[in-house]
Amino acid sequence: MQSSGDRFCKQGHRWVLQNARAPEFAVGDAFPVYDHSMLMDLARYGLAPVDGPWRYYLVNRMIYKVAADSHLVIEVVGPARSS
Repeated sequence: MQSSGDRFCKQGHRWVLQNARAPEFAVGDAFPVYDHSMLMDLARYGLAPVDGPWRYYLVNRMIYKVAADSHLVIEVVGPARSS
């Protein structure tokens, strides 16, 4: 079982989704490309092919689109859902 980062809170006899983990990086943030591996198996994650000077990275189950030259986040793609 994989962790999603979601947090639950017990309310009475029920567990309720409190909130999902927020992304660690936002659009425009410098991304530490040398600390993380690029995603290579894009089909596994249902991602579109790379068609420009950017790459996909996965950090704590969150996928980021990062500019290859400036290493800035250009999009927070969303939570990873591997098939």
